[in-house]
Amino acid sequence: MRRALVQLLRCPRCRRGALQPEVDAPVLFFGPLRCQACGASHPVAEGVADLVVDPAEAGPLQRGMEQRWVARAYERYMRPVLQRALTRQPLDGDSEFVLYRSLLGQPAGPVLDVGCGTGLLARKLAREPDAPPVAALDVSRAMLEEGVAQVREAGVAVDFLRAEAPYLPFQDGVLGAVLMSDALPFVADLPRLLMEVHRVLRPGGRWVASTYAPPGAPRALLHRGVGLHARGEAELRREAAAAGFVRFERVSLPSLLVVKAEKGSAQTPR
Repeated sequence: MRRALVQLLRCPRCRRGALQPEVDAPVLFFGPLRCQACGASHPVAEGVADLVVDPAEAGPLQRGMEQRWVARAYERYMRPVLQRALTRQPLDGDSEFVLYRSLLGQPAGPVLDVGCGTGLLARKLAREPDAPPVAALDVSRAMLEEGVAQVREAGVAVDFLRAEAPYLPFQDGVLGAVLMSDALPFVADLPRLLMEVHRVLRPGGRWVASTYAPPGAPRALLHRGVGLHARGEAELRREAAAAGFVRFERVSLPSLLVVKAEKGSAQTPR
């Protein structure tokens, strides 16, 4: 984990203090991060900071993501299968990245990939010439371990964090963009998530996320039972506006909805 990213973090326990490493080094591989306000200590191992304080009870699908064999097979097999099951006609990998990249624009600060899985899109972003710093966040240890291995093999720079949305362990107004590819349905508290994303973004920063079309009542109960929360455009637009976002846009494909919204300046009308 690069020191430049550590300086942007906020203690997930007291949600106000900055985090300080015990060793002043450009890259932190091991050792705790200590909160300057409450004194809480958060471990770092293999360059991954563990910032989960009170983990929520995971649904069956999320528990499956903790299996190492699932993480190893995620990009090649599990992710395409899950996308096909939920969206029926998923985009191919290149088209998916081009769509997200076009909606992100030119971030004026670090990009955070929330619910990154094994970091597939984070790696692609980090490969771009003159790319801003890229951070990737997930709650699954198995996914993060695989992500670290993939980043080392690819030879790109991505900083991984173990944390659990909706709360984001960053200081106010420090990120240029927040990406949530396939991760939005895993977050139950949408209003809190959008308040957090709005808080950590710089003015003009963008939130880009994807979800799938809400199913009918019988299937909706089944989806909730495994820990999935599908949302339609009207709900996303309403909650984004309530959190303070402006310039809401959407790309609607069969059973797939990709949205973008911006954090405006004080002078920007909603």
